[in-house]
Amino acid sequence: MILQALTDYYDSLIRDGLVGKPGWSKLPISYQVVLNEDGKLIQLQSILAETSDGKSLKKFLLVPEPEHRSGTQKKAHFLCDNAGYLLGYEKGSVQLEKFNAAKELHHKILDHCQSTVAKAILKFFDCWNPLEAEQNSLINAEPDAINNGGNLIFIVNQDSPLKDKEICRAWDSFKANSIGDFTRGQCLVTGRKNVPIARIHPNIKGVRGAQTSGAAIVSFNTNALESYGHDGEQGNNAPVGEYAAFAYSAALNYLIRERKCSLVGGDTVVYWSADANPLYQDGFSECMGNDAGISEADLAAMIEKISKGQQADISGVTLSPDEPFYVLGLAPNAARLSIRFFYRNTFGATIAHIAEHHQRMKIVRPSWEKQEQIPLWRLLKATVNPHSKDPASSPLLAGSLLRSILQGQPYPEAMYQNILLRVFSDQDERGDNGTTTVNKITYVKAAFIKAYLLKNHFERWGEDLTMAVNEDCKALPYVLGRLFSVLEALQEAANPGINATIKDRYFNAACATPGSVFPTLMKLANAHLAKLEKRQQVYYSKKLQALADEIVMPNQGKPIPSRLNQEEQGVFILGYYQETQKRFTKKEEK
Repeated sequence: MILQALTDYYDSLIRDGLVGKPGWSKLPISYQVVLNEDGKLIQLQSILAETSDGKSLKKFLLVPEPEHRSGTQKKAHFLCDNAGYLLGYEKGSVQLEKFNAAKELHHKILDHCQSTVAKAILKFFDCWNPLEAEQNSLINAEPDAINNGGNLIFIVNQDSPLKDKEICRAWDSFKANSIGDFTRGQCLVTGRKNVPIARIHPNIKGVRGAQTSGAAIVSFNTNALESYGHDGEQGNNAPVGEYAAFAYSAALNYLIRERKCSLVGGDTVVYWSADANPLYQDGFSECMGNDAGISEADLAAMIEKISKGQQADISGVTLSPDEPFYVLGLAPNAARLSIRFFYRNTFGATIAHIAEHHQRMKIVRPSWEKQEQIPLWRLLKATVNPHSKDPASSPLLAGSLLRSILQGQPYPEAMYQNILLRVFSDQDERGDNGTTTVNKITYVKAAFIKAYLLKNHFERWGEDLTMAVNEDCKALPYVLGRLFSVLEALQEAANPGINATIKDRYFNAACATPGSVFPTLMKLANAHLAKLEKRQQVYYSKKLQALADEIVMPNQGKPIPSRLNQEEQGVFILGYYQETQKRFTKKEEK
């Protein structure tokens, strides 16, 4: 299903002229090998573009598809290759074997061509001597072209061989005839019969953490991976036609190259709609918290309409809620790619599930938090020690969290447990200038705790958990959390500028085993009240009494529980967080 969806997407891309036909692919090019009509080298010309931050950006051109190279194989590529093949010289070393392989390939394809460009390229191969390259002033003038391993491409004066119709026809003919030795059979992707079966599938490039030369999704090169009776047959173990193999890999490479993807944990996540309209991808990307250039007004209107099953317009383009939409997670695994997850649904259902997730995550936030929709990377970052040398979250956790959001399923228990672990492990940091960096109970952690409890345990907590503090909530863990916040505020009022509060010393115990801690905290409260002026004493006494009444009356005088389970600990944290935010919000309003 994955390969079929990508192959169909390729057909949509080629319909819109966004990718090349089979035998052609877009590759990054660094330099042009400029020749005159006699095949003499005139210049190594850089075609790198400089970005605003000073980085060099390679130019992507539609070139003859390169053949897969592995190990020490000397396989030349047509028209576009590295300096070792086109010039026979790279990184201070002569590469005669590579140059001769390129010379043989170009003669095989271009010998019958009469165009000026084709003849100039063949003359170059016949006259160029790699042994003299080291002393060539043109080579020495552009050391990066030789040493960086980037792709070079021929150009004759100002005429590109890529625009020479005779050369293009020669390549297409060569490519079509080169499949004669392939096994023929039925393609498991398209269902077509008697088609050439791909022995080796093209590489996918640009996946984070994978080899820079690319990695394969489908690969059989050890006996342990082969089916019975197909030893040494590689691609015949899973017969995918040459066309389908090219199509799905071209589609994937396009998605990654054109940044129609996101990084989630250590995974590369690509997404697309069946008809290849990029606005579906942009809308999805914005909903996931990324910036895809859609205004807030357009995004809000799109989410509202699409979630209700209605069509939406963005920039004059109509988006349908019924459009098939796909999300694919890829993880690096040596020379191969692992499929982390694959999701398919309508665009409307996908956006509706994401919108529901963001609605559950809504919670009152500090004034410095400008981001209302929390992106996935921030959620995952909240599960990692902020002082860790390796800040990456678990890739398995990232995949399972994204799946739960897209499918509208319960959040993974491991995500909730990791958030609680960080709450208990992290501590706020106080600077010399009196400022405090909040690490323990952050906006992001509180938002996910609320979302988790609403999604996974709605029957118990659905009526109690709101965006801001819920003073009507009688749930004991919630009231205890609010009470702890008031006790902390009382301590700070009694001891202005205090370096450490009861939060630093007692919060973890109060959250997990409140029965053993709150009697001590209430005794401390009496001492703190004695330090306050009359007006403040009355204010805090009323606050404490109101919350204490909520604890005693509903439980008919039962003592504070000796321990809270993980669900209840989350509710305690929310009570503390929302009561604290209420206090700071009032200060800001004043």
